[in-house]
Amino acid sequence: MTEQQITQKTLRDDILVVNPGTSLDNTNAHEMVNLISTAQDNGFNYIIVDMADLQFISSAGVGSILGTVETSREAGGDIVMCNASETILHVFEVLDLTEYLTIKTDNHEAAQFCGIGK
Repeated sequence: MTEQQITQKTLRDDILVVNPGTSLDNTNAHEMVNLISTAQDNGFNYIIVDMADLQFISSAGVGSILGTVETSREAGGDIVMCNASETILHVFEVLDLTEYLTIKTDNHEAAQFCGIGK
C-alpha cells in the first residue's frame, strides 16, 4: 500500500470499512469524500474508518470525514472511527470533535456499534 492509498472492503451489505492509509490530507481528501459519498449512495449506512495505519491527518482530511457524517446519520447509520493513534485522537480533541464524532477503540467495537455481534 502506498502512503496515501485509500482501501475499502465490505463488511456487510450496509457496512463499509475504509482504511485511509498513512496520511489523509489535501492530496487524497477528495478521494476519501468521493469514496464515502459513493458508498452512501449505494446503501452503505455505516462507514468504519479504520485509522490503524494513519499517522497524519490535515484539516482537509478531517473535513473529508466531517462532510459525510450527517448523510450517514440521516440514513440511520454513522461514520465510525477506530484504531486511532494518540496523535490522531489529539487532533480531534484540539478541534473539539470528540463529542461529535463516533470514535471506537478497535474494529470489533466499531463493528458492534454498527450492529454486528449484538
